[in-house]
Amino acid sequence: MRSDGLSYLYAGLVVCALWFCLLFPTMTLAHGDKEDSIIYLNQNWSEQERNQFYYTPQGSRLIPYKWYLALEQPDSRLAFNDAKHIERIRYISADNYDEVYNPDGLPIGFAKEPVENGDPWLGYSCAACHTGQLRYKGKTIRIEGGPTLSDFSLFNERLVQALETTLEDDKKFKRFARRVLESTDSVAVENLYQAVSEQLTVLRDTLIRSTPDYEYGFGRVDALGIILNEVFGDDMQQPENVLSPNAPVSYPHLWDTPRLDWVQWNGSVNNPIGRNTGEVLGTFGHVQLTGPVENLGNTTTRARELLELERLITTLTAPQWPEEILGGIDRDSSERGRVLYSQYRNGEPSCESCHTLPDANGQYPLTPAEENLFKMQFIQTTMTGLDEIGTDRLAAESFAMREAFTGELAPYLPPPYTGISQLPAPILLSITVGMAVQNSISKLDPPLTPAESAEIIGYRIKAPGLPPYTPRNVLAYKARHLNGIWATAPFLHNGSVPNLYELLLPAEQRSRTFYVGSWQFDPKRVGYRSHASKKAFEFNTALPGNSNAGHEYGTDLSEEERWDLVEFLKTL
Repeated sequence: MRSDGLSYLYAGLVVCALWFCLLFPTMTLAHGDKEDSIIYLNQNWSEQERNQFYYTPQGSRLIPYKWYLALEQPDSRLAFNDAKHIERIRYISADNYDEVYNPDGLPIGFAKEPVENGDPWLGYSCAACHTGQLRYKGKTIRIEGGPTLSDFSLFNERLVQALETTLEDDKKFKRFARRVLESTDSVAVENLYQAVSEQLTVLRDTLIRSTPDYEYGFGRVDALGIILNEVFGDDMQQPENVLSPNAPVSYPHLWDTPRLDWVQWNGSVNNPIGRNTGEVLGTFGHVQLTGPVENLGNTTTRARELLELERLITTLTAPQWPEEILGGIDRDSSERGRVLYSQYRNGEPSCESCHTLPDANGQYPLTPAEENLFKMQFIQTTMTGLDEIGTDRLAAESFAMREAFTGELAPYLPPPYTGISQLPAPILLSITVGMAVQNSISKLDPPLTPAESAEIIGYRIKAPGLPPYTPRNVLAYKARHLNGIWATAPFLHNGSVPNLYELLLPAEQRSRTFYVGSWQFDPKRVGYRSHASKKAFEFNTALPGNSNAGHEYGTDLSEEERWDLVEFLKTL
């Protein structure tokens, strides 16, 4: 039943739905030419487009906007939004104060959320998880659409602590109230205290639902697990549906994502508005799934903005290795690595058999145009079953095998699920996210044009007479082409291998533990440097969900061949 249900519901979702630059043309330099300036590689975005991606609201509501700007850190009088505090959690502090997109200096990936007939709120944007950076010899390199090193859990834990200490410390609260209210009116102050207390309860409950048995550390989160908890536990008001989100994954990079046939590490999604709406619901967005039938599906999600963000991503290109900063590429070595990349060895498939290379015209293997209603083609990805790939199974199994109670929603489920009290999680998520998508689109004024209606679902409708797009195998992990792979450490879906060199070693020779949290880059092994410090997180591959086993392809290479292959991967 699970396979048929996924087919039905994925179909339902589809339907609902420059001085320095003159010297080094692959990059631009921000804020002058001082040593610690930020270098933006040429990824086809202007400064205006970067700011749009960083700060466009998408429907997430964390706390009232004024509160955030007024809030102090839990253990000091310094602002919660202080750059050092933000970067301690490995979010990226504001590059500048843009009058249009970021007048108050929010961190990258946080947005001012307009609220109809109310004051604005602070919310997440997709840039919070999909903006990376590297540091090398005093230079900071921004990776647009790259994986963050941030700690989602730590940020929200610090936010809860800050609100707690604000309520507990009378002087702290008075300072907070003066900033928020610009008044000392006793009734207003009392109302503010009560409102903070109520929102603190909401955030505490969310933090409890989102806290795993073992810390994720920097650069990872169980995104699907948290989304399921928020939708099935909170929005559906079914606490028995909440499970510990214990299957952390690295944040995937975004370039070329709109062109891929399937996304997510388990290849479970192809519809962009469905994918992006689910992301909003997992980061403090909401969809109403209880109460009067006429209100079901009401959501904070912002379909127009999600469409605009997806358009931005379609123009994003992969970062090219900046030789002027990270060192030149050995062309002879990389040519030898190129040959190795395409070789079948000892009965093993080549790297290229899963991670395809572009042809002479720069094109990757595509799906057939004739199978798509709009004659659109998508880059083919490879799904490798869990037994074959051998990597940690928890992320794939936690999603594919999870069940959830439907609660009050049961009578309103579409056929053939109407009245069923328990469903596989993928099916129920498709239904509930689909409800949010439909509601968000229906509220648009002006409404979507026919062309936009096709665009917002990523043109994911099969040609007449063909079955709907269906995930090939969610008990598997997806392999995509590797352009820009050098800028996406740590590696494997769960971030359990610190650099590309170790990924080419037999699993027993890979680091059992290493440290994450440093932006300092190692251009030889190609990954972040592992530094033991009070601010670093020790990654232990022996913990559940953290295994660094599997993906043992090309592990019989000689040492020289291994370095040749690493050198080639830098060129992608």
